Amino acid sequence: MSQLLTRALRPLPLLAAAALGLSRPAAAQSFLHADGGRIVNASNQEVLLNGVNLGGWALQEGYIVKPGWPGFNGKQTQGTVKQALYQAGMSDADVEAFYQSYRNNFITKPDIDFLASKGFNCLRLPLHYDLFLTPQQRAVRNAVLRGTTTYAAYVQSLTGWYQQNQLFVDPANMEAYRLIDNVLDWAAANNMYVVLDLHAAPGSQGTDANIADSLTPLDLWNQPIYQDITERLWSNLAARYRQDARIAMYDLINEPNNVPSNQQIRGLLQRLINAVRAQNDQHLLLLEGNGWGNDYNYMERRNFANNANLVYSSHRYSGATYPLDNNVNSADPGNANNLRTIGNLTRFRTDNSAPIWVGETGENTDQWMHDAAVALNSVRIGWCHWTYKRFDAVGNAALMRIPPPYIVDGPAGLPQVLQNIRFGGALANSALDAIAPNQNGIVNYPGGGSYNGLTAPPLQRIVWLQGSNGKYVSSEGGYQPMTCVRPTYGLWEQFAVEPAGAAGQVALRSRATNGYVSVPGLTAPLTCTSPSVGAAETFEWLINADGSISLRGSNGRYVSSEFGAAPITCNRQSIGPTEKFTFGISGSTALSSRAPRREAVSFFPNPVSTTLTYELPGGAAHQLRVLDAAGRVVLRRPVPAAASPARTLDLTGLRPGLYRVELRGADFHNSFNVSKQ
Repeated sequence: MSQLLTRALRPLPLLAAAALGLSRPAAAQSFLHADGGRIVNASNQEVLLNGVNLGGWALQEGYIVKPGWPGFNGKQTQGTVKQALYQAGMSDADVEAFYQSYRNNFITKPDIDFLASKGFNCLRLPLHYDLFLTPQQRAVRNAVLRGTTTYAAYVQSLTGWYQQNQLFVDPANMEAYRLIDNVLDWAAANNMYVVLDLHAAPGSQGTDANIADSLTPLDLWNQPIYQDITERLWSNLAARYRQDARIAMYDLINEPNNVPSNQQIRGLLQRLINAVRAQNDQHLLLLEGNGWGNDYNYMERRNFANNANLVYSSHRYSGATYPLDNNVNSADPGNANNLRTIGNLTRFRTDNSAPIWVGETGENTDQWMHDAAVALNSVRIGWCHWTYKRFDAVGNAALMRIPPPYIVDGPAGLPQVLQNIRFGGALANSALDAIAPNQNGIVNYPGGGSYNGLTAPPLQRIVWLQGSNGKYVSSEGGYQPMTCVRPTYGLWEQFAVEPAGAAGQVALRSRATNGYVSVPGLTAPLTCTSPSVGAAETFEWLINADGSISLRGSNGRYVSSEFGAAPITCNRQSIGPTEKFTFGISGSTALSSRAPRREAVSFFPNPVSTTLTYELPGGAAHQLRVLDAAGRVVLRRPVPAAASPARTLDLTGLRPGLYRVELRGADFHNSFNVSKQ
């Protein structure tokens, strides 16, 4: 192995030290629990978890590593990725050193800060059981991949370790605990919850080798020792994390598939439920059914003992051979326990008095994923996008794209791989703009707003507003002053939310009149006929602690529904019930086919201490914004056209931290992330 690769494989300093003892309880977050069909916090407030899967980190699926890669013997798994490196001449030690550096780099605190800045309030952490093994135990499993020992010998070793109580008893040498504890710390700093997902279960939970990194399919169900090991693993996890409120729930087994009998799945899930509860751990427990987490025949809540705080999972994907729409009324009554259509989700939730959470969704068009997020939140079902980032030479449905080289292309490219996977090395996909909660109005708190308090209006979205009287705000077609008396919403009750002035300021344009909502005077009611935006048409979009929103006019007063007893005014000095509104998304003005193109841009250095240089082909004029990790604009300026493509940006005045640079011209846009030192 070259000296260059050896240097690149040295573990980089970690941003957070791994805890070696018991995990500390969280101080800022409260435990979540089930209340009928709701997930609620300690104050009995409903919480919608809108999250992102950290796929490809602790467990690699083949298509994440390189799209279209054929793998070996029809398998595209983490194991076959390792086999590719073995065949390229790397030793066991070299491969393990690479994977250590890979895990150190792939997810770091800036990644989590960035996701929080986009409005996500949850992370799902897919885990491989082999990272709960010690390095010496994991080496025996790797020897099966290398071909120096047999699978039967590995099973025999596992059995011996289990019988001699040598599994999961050495936290200081368990890589999974280091990853979990780092993510918990980074997430808690952003008031985000974490879901622990046993993505690759001992023995393989199905025939899909990719998701389980399986050596032999279905052995979780065929060899009893694997169920014993899985039970002990969850028992140890519960003992360690039972007091940790940063964890939203435990996802006990990811995507069982092609299991001969659902009763087998139910039986093991019952063992795992009992094992967790035996540790006095009352965390929410996420159940996944057969058929990749969607088939719950014989697994209704009544079929489980000890069934408090259970949550049912759905993995919603749509493809050519398994189409799925996002209509909230779509149902499959002939297959009522299959949780894919939204109508089935809501009915199953009611029938079983248990919450539903869509633990995976994505891998589709921007519009489909956006519509899915809006539709699910509208019926109070949270979701988690698959996935945060994956390798590709072109854009994909992950939030971020890691450019080549690919791991499986051989040792020569691995130093660059370790750079590209770090925060700032990946490129934003258009999916990020399509589903980021705080820039789409894809609210993650019932009734509007954001569970994390991110005050971001739903710009470029069409909304309806509902007063505390349960009625809808209406433009009245421009024929008379605006009211809040309509029992349903139609064209007159829908408004486009447009940016107006500073961050958080908006103008509301009626879909019916194309005019803007305006405040004629302190005592006059609101109208909806103004042809342009001025001070009278500018409002602050404020998100209240209970998730409702309020509008403050440029006169410093708040908009009031008057509880429907009189036309709407903007004259209240404080916020009371009549000054609070909920909102919903009925359409979009930003995700049209006429969206600006994404212009290629290069930039350096990163990290940056003083001056950043970026190159935009053509030297076109554009607007530049720099946002901090909380989404606040810290620098804004127009950049005129120039003959040279190279531009410089002085960042000396910014504090050290993570920033996003956004460029937008007449017909193009781009953005990239930089770390200021």
